[in-house]
Amino acid sequence: MKHPRTHARAVIVCSLFMGVLASLLTAGVASGAERVSIVRLIDQMRKYDGKEITIQGEVIGERMVRGDHAWITVNDDRYSRQNLEEGGQFVGMSNAGMGVWVETPETDPIEFYGVYKNKGDIVTVTGIFHRADPEHGGDTDIHATAVEVVQQGHQVSHPFQYWKLFSVALLSAAIVLLWNVRRERKRKIGRRL
Repeated sequence: MKHPRTHARAVIVCSLFMGVLASLLTAGVASGAERVSIVRLIDQMRKYDGKEITIQGEVIGERMVRGDHAWITVNDDRYSRQNLEEGGQFVGMSNAGMGVWVETPETDPIEFYGVYKNKGDIVTVTGIFHRADPEHGGDTDIHATAVEVVQQGHQVSHPFQYWKLFSVALLSAAIVLLWNVRRERKRKIGRRL
């Protein structure tokens, strides 16, 4: 007959083994979605069409609720990581964003949407990519199955730059001065004729 402690240890070891096995299986299912940048997604649309993918980036614009679903836009260019106000470098004007169709309650945890006055929340979105979604008139989008906020956004301050005001005032004064000099010369030439 087995000792009760040995039996209890066997149950504990078996339970731990089953827990680890379940975790590994769950992680395997969750990691089935390939993590892709939006630029790569756009460059290789045919490859990812109809497949489950994961993107990460800043939520920008605003949430557009359409009944039990909503549209959000996720942007993963360099400005989404660090904008100019936070010390990021100017890298051009193009943005890399993707429309995401998601159940409205999934968007409730999103507090900040990136606009002039806000840095948006950074989210991870997993869902099915559609190169030309027939449900939405042929738009390119992702039908999200999960949206997770991984970093909260914040307000961005834009301090008034007085040197710009001074520059505009100085240039305006120079234009007025040059205009008056030109007008005076024309008047003098008109008197001579």
